[in-house]
Amino acid sequence: PTGPYGRVIRPGDGKEPDSIAYIQCAGSRDTSLGVEYCSRVCCMYAIKQAMLLAGSLPLADITIYYMDIRTFGKGYEQFFQTSKAMGIEFIKGKVASIKEDQNQNPVLRVELIDEGSQVVEKTHDLAVLSVGMLPSYNPEEIYQVSRADDGFINIPHTNTFPCVTERSGIFVAGTSAGPMDIVDSIIMSGSAASEAAAFIENKKKSLASTEERENVYA
Repeated sequence: PTGPYGRVIRPGDGKEPDSIAYIQCAGSRDTSLGVEYCSRVCCMYAIKQAMLLAGSLPLADITIYYMDIRTFGKGYEQFFQTSKAMGIEFIKGKVASIKEDQNQNPVLRVELIDEGSQVVEKTHDLAVLSVGMLPSYNPEEIYQVSRADDGFINIPHTNTFPCVTERSGIFVAGTSAGPMDIVDSIIMSGSAASEAAAFIENKKKSLASTEERENVYA
C-alpha cells in the first residue's frame, strides 16, 4: 500500500481493519439523485483494489456489495473470477444505509437481492464507497457546446461520429463524453485526433481553393 502511512488503517482510529466492505453504485443508478446511469468503471476499480488489499492483508475478510458486476472488457471476466478465487466475497444486494456502532464500526443495512429482498445488517471494520463519475465542469460557458441529460458533453450521433459535437471544430474524448476507462479513453482520443486532423486538412483545402479563385479573378 502507498499513502502517508504505508499500510492500510482506518482513518478514524488508525486500527488495521480485519473486515472491509466495498459498496458499489454509491450515488449511481439512483433516480432520486438524478444519476440514473452506470459509471461502468467502478466495478473493475473496486475488484482491483480489493485484490491489492487481499495481498496486503491476507487474513482480512473482504466483501463487495453490488447490484450488477460490469466486466465488459477483454480479460475483465477472468480478472473477476480470479478475485473470487482469492477469497473475496461478492454479495448481490443494495446497501440502504450505513450507521456506526459503539466501536466506530460501520453497520450496513443491506437488501439481499438473491434472497427474496431480505434485509439484514452486516458489520465491518471499514467501508469503502465506489462512487459514480460526474462531470466536473460546465463546458457550455467556454466552448459553447451543449450538454446531454447526464451532464456530459452532448454528442448528436454517438454511433457514427462518437467524437463530434454540435459545434464545428470541437471534438471530445475520454470522460468528457461520459464514464470511461483508460483503454476506451485512449481509443477515443485517437479517434478525436483523426477527426481533428481531417477537419484541419479540409480547412486548408478550402483556403487553398479560395486563394486559387481569387488569383483567377485577379
